[in-house]
Amino acid sequence: MLTIDLSGKRALVSGGASGIGRACCLLLHQAGAQVAVMDLNEAGANETVALMGGGSAIRCDLGNPDDVVRGARAAEEALGQVDYLINCAGIIAYRTGLEAVTPDQWDLVLDVNLRGTFLLCRELIGGMQARRYGRIVTFSSLAARVGGIEAGAHYAASKAGLIGLTRTMAKIGGAYNVTANAVAPGVIATDPVRAQVGDHVDAYTSTIPLQRLGEPIDVANVVLFLVSPLADYLTGLVIDVNGGMYMG
Repeated sequence: MLTIDLSGKRALVSGGASGIGRACCLLLHQAGAQVAVMDLNEAGANETVALMGGGSAIRCDLGNPDDVVRGARAAEEALGQVDYLINCAGIIAYRTGLEAVTPDQWDLVLDVNLRGTFLLCRELIGGMQARRYGRIVTFSSLAARVGGIEAGAHYAASKAGLIGLTRTMAKIGGAYNVTANAVAPGVIATDPVRAQVGDHVDAYTSTIPLQRLGEPIDVANVVLFLVSPLADYLTGLVIDVNGGMYMG
């Protein structure tokens, strides 16, 4: 039986306090990696560390550039170095129509989802290049692939921007054995999505060829693959994890 062994590797997961980010932390830890959990929700990050039975919790507000720099340095101090950067943190924003999104709402979502991720990558990619090894996995979304339907225009735009960022990093990092890939989850059964779906699960699953909502572990499994040696020759990709809702 094939086993993915990440022993000796060190991973930073932003947005690791809950949902998909927590699932990524637990799975990477189970595979042998040392994991630092970064999140604005410090209590949730500490809960993830407790579930792993060890690791580091780092409070960080991705909307604050100074805090991102501090968080990156804290991660390097806690881990020694960052081999895997998993950019899962972000704001989910539900709004219908352009007129429903105010400039302040637009700025907040873009500042956290796009600028914050860019700044964290910028702080850590240099160390990966110097060591000639690194794996970056960034979370886009189905909304970036098909446009915002229930998700707002600001959310869809931020997640589309992350695809461009990922492919740029893939070109920059390739010569240094640093890969950069993105995952684009569909309707995944996290707490915010369950609240949005409410009592209409059947209506949602009827649009999904696999006839179920995704689970956080479905996405975490793809992240594990992308940081593993099985994906050493893959970079600049967007992998859609949506049960067949979008087949690009």
